[in-house]
Amino acid sequence: MMNRTDENTLQDVIEQLDEEEASALRSLIDESPELLRQILDEYGYLEEVRATDDGRFISNAESVTLTEAQTELSHHLDSVLKESMTLSEILDEVGSESAEFREQYSSAQYRSWLGDQLAALVSTGHIGRFKKGRTVHYTSTPEEAVRHWGRLNERFPEDISIADVRTISSDTGMPNNVVRDAIRQVSNE
Repeated sequence: MMNRTDENTLQDVIEQLDEEEASALRSLIDESPELLRQILDEYGYLEEVRATDDGRFISNAESVTLTEAQTELSHHLDSVLKESMTLSEILDEVGSESAEFREQYSSAQYRSWLGDQLAALVSTGHIGRFKKGRTVHYTSTPEEAVRHWGRLNERFPEDISIADVRTISSDTGMPNNVVRDAIRQVSNE
């Protein structure tokens, strides 16, 4: 339910639309609220909601708690991910026998375990990722991953917009809301 301030803000936004846009928005809301929800979701404006094993639904905002290992890995990667790195390169860095991280987490030597930890960090926006050919590269930030995506797709950062959220999300494997926020950061630089 919207409070009075939200209603006033929404009214202000609607008043900024021209008559054709306002009419189209009213029609979309009246005739196809599910399509509007789908569009808002696809562009990362709605929190993703998913079912847990016990049948309870949670949103991304509720599930952003990282494990201790993921938090430690994130801190460790802050000093390691100066340039983009592949999973194999990160494994060499944190999973080798002499690595400090592996001393604390012996599972760090296993590619599948490390891949799961990196996926969790990507899904929460702690690090970024992009694909170069068939190889996945990880970056220190989602913004850096969006910049790499732009280079690989011959796009200047200023030419990347919110309209690209779905494509970038699909190409990189980063969630829509993380991509949207990264595009905003890149656009504001």
